[in-house]
Amino acid sequence: MSSHIPPESSQESNGFYAKVKLKNVKLWQPCAPDKAMDWVGGISEDGLGIEPYPVERIPLQDSSINTLYVILQPDGSIWPDGSLYLYYLSAELGRKTATVENIAGDLCNFMNETMVGGRHYLNFEGEVYSRPTYHYQSVLKRAILRKNRSGSSGSGSQGTPKNQRTGQALGKRTANRKTTSMVGFYRWLVTSGRFRPQQSMWQSSTKRITYTDRHGFPQSKEVTTTDLTFHATKEINDGSYIEDGGKLYPISRENQRYLIDALVRLQNPEMLLIYTVALTTGMRLQSILNLRFHCIRQDVGSPDDENREALYGIAIGGQTKVGAKGNKSQTVLMPAWVHYRLTTYLNSKRYKERAMKSPIEENSDQYVFLTRTGKPYYVAEEDSELFDYSNERGSAIRQFTNRIREELRKLHQEFKYRFHDLRATFGMNLIEDHMNTHEEDKVTQTDLLDLVRGRLNHSSIDVSLRYLRFRTDHPLVAHAQSEFESHLEGVITEAMRRHEVCRS
Repeated sequence: MSSHIPPESSQESNGFYAKVKLKNVKLWQPCAPDKAMDWVGGISEDGLGIEPYPVERIPLQDSSINTLYVILQPDGSIWPDGSLYLYYLSAELGRKTATVENIAGDLCNFMNETMVGGRHYLNFEGEVYSRPTYHYQSVLKRAILRKNRSGSSGSGSQGTPKNQRTGQALGKRTANRKTTSMVGFYRWLVTSGRFRPQQSMWQSSTKRITYTDRHGFPQSKEVTTTDLTFHATKEINDGSYIEDGGKLYPISRENQRYLIDALVRLQNPEMLLIYTVALTTGMRLQSILNLRFHCIRQDVGSPDDENREALYGIAIGGQTKVGAKGNKSQTVLMPAWVHYRLTTYLNSKRYKERAMKSPIEENSDQYVFLTRTGKPYYVAEEDSELFDYSNERGSAIRQFTNRIREELRKLHQEFKYRFHDLRATFGMNLIEDHMNTHEEDKVTQTDLLDLVRGRLNHSSIDVSLRYLRFRTDHPLVAHAQSEFESHLEGVITEAMRRHEVCRS
């Protein structure tokens, strides 16, 4: 295996273990001279080197790997065990790059906490509490207590990368993910014959759990757990949020208007349109940022269109190149006037300048939302190679959220929100609009459930029920989607017009 570690990465990593991303790594193995496909070694630019030796391609594997993570030790050298495990995950198991990146960060955190605690990761002698696995469990337990006391996720030392930090505050879910990464590493060490612990690393137990599958049928499966895992008691919803892929807090009627006003003031057409799509379709961030040119209807929603409020479907998930949760094939409905607004943007000089910088040659497959450098805000997995194996997953939108909050403070509005809350906001607006359009006493719960489940593509009817319960408890939070969309369309039309005038 050969690659070049950037000079800045080969230094001492500030005294911590740190992950490094390598690109286009050639995969070789030593062999006999008569079988050599190449020779590795010799004198390097700094005058140092090793005796050249013959190598050949590894059987049944590609000649190179697009993205490979390695872990550097505090002195800047590669940590062999951890880096070989990451190679095993990437090259042999084919784990997704984002998954391997998370595991690399978790292992760095484990090694840093082990180092700070004066332990060695291969020393399992002595009492249970002194073994590295149980020591790390105690570290994570203190991090959970800090989270419970502060109610926040603590950022650790300022200026120190996350995978290096110690003394963080963590939730149980994050702590268990870190534990799983550590356990997976040790299991690989043992099964690969690289390590035999002096004493037990943990105690295992097997149990059967039940769950509901995507079709609503009850299922069960057997899982193996360890005594390192933190058992989380299910939190009782206090009624302030909707559980839909996380805790979602619908934005109130008044605050929705403040949010749009802040977006208009910031004069960023892409962000204004991204928020508009979220508020009028309920799509998740990944799906919105993966939208392609061919998804947008070019022939509907103009001011002369009598059916400007009609809904037109967009296929996402599956083989569409538009990501969806679990990559489930589904259809999302978008109002005609939003199609028209996006069509206007796609034909603007601003968009065409960005699209010209994109490596995607087929116009119909081009992303709707591109940065000024021609890169998508969220790179689909199938396009990773085109964009230099980028792991970009919408970070610009999360950063822009901070700018919106600053703008809201200028408007003397201090409410907090996350982008995903727009999904719940759409759902509540949808329910309220349906209740206002029809006489309330004639609207059945079945009608509302079908509406919410259909528009938000819920896999479980129970998730849709949570929206109805929230509406019952918070009747003033939601407001008519049709009324809000009329306001939103007017604001966006004027904002986009002013932006084009300024550019010209």
